[in-house]
Amino acid sequence: MDFHVGLSADLSDNAGGFSWGEIAIETLAPLPWSFLNHPGKNFTPESVAGYDAIAFAGPGVIPGSFGTPEESPLIIARFGVGYDNIDLAECTRAGVALTITPDGSKKPVATAALTMTLATMHRLGAKEKLAHSNAWDQRLSDGLGQGLNGKTVGTIGFGNIGSEFFRLLSPFDCTRLSFDPWKTQAEADPHHVTLVDLDELLMRCDVIVVLATLTPETHHLINAEKLALMKPSSVLINISRGPIVDEQALIAALHNGVIRGAGLDVFETEPPAADNPLLSMNNVLVTPHNIAWTDELALGMGRSAFSAIKAISVGQIPQFVVNRDVLETPQFTSKLSKFAK
Repeated sequence: MDFHVGLSADLSDNAGGFSWGEIAIETLAPLPWSFLNHPGKNFTPESVAGYDAIAFAGPGVIPGSFGTPEESPLIIARFGVGYDNIDLAECTRAGVALTITPDGSKKPVATAALTMTLATMHRLGAKEKLAHSNAWDQRLSDGLGQGLNGKTVGTIGFGNIGSEFFRLLSPFDCTRLSFDPWKTQAEADPHHVTLVDLDELLMRCDVIVVLATLTPETHHLINAEKLALMKPSSVLINISRGPIVDEQALIAALHNGVIRGAGLDVFETEPPAADNPLLSMNNVLVTPHNIAWTDELALGMGRSAFSAIKAISVGQIPQFVVNRDVLETPQFTSKLSKFAK
């Protein structure tokens, strides 16, 4: 039985190639694939019609994104690990498995976290502005950064990316802390990381890196009260999801010297408004939610997403299914059985 794969329109460069560069499309062979005909913010029943699997980056799933289970794909494989714009209940209702790509994003995202940490502490953004404005007379008076050695570094989240971040941190002489209520100290020990509660993390760390998933529980996890616990010399790094940090509270904390600086790849609203104070603050380094976007990331995510699709095309369950409750539903198993070898 034929198995048809669709790729979301945002993966196309509109010139016969891929907007992400090389994405290991050969992993799909010999399955036929094509780009979806109906680009948009969210999937619709019309956009997914005729496809058994969809690889995608940006589109979301809302109630009504899918039609009947028979008219819906078996799997939607996301390029990335976040899924806050995906209605899991809608996926499960329609017998659609959602997969993510933690194996493909682990190393490049952890590298991006370390890059943002070092760039923020060294005040790379402010120093670049001095160079571009030829303000060499200010390079010593207004260019002092912080070294990472001897500092206490903590993460909010100790999953695949968090553990890899600490591995990359190994050459630096740092004390390592993490807050993750889902992990045990036994899991952290091999990485020489001590698990602590959130308040202790905030009070002790010189650098805090947000690597958590956005959920109702983590929305505004870092608010004015939590920011007030941080050292005045500390910096906050967020390359995860903007709404985990209360943006207005962060702006006030940076403006009032509650913390020293911030490195942000994400914002509460994307793109942020042109007059957002974070874009003009000299103690904030910003990137447009793309700091991890490298050839390494594109290849890793592509291989992971397409491998999940290949597995399900022969009736096998992929490794990184998010809504695992769908796997036992008749609307999913009846579709899967058509492709079992």
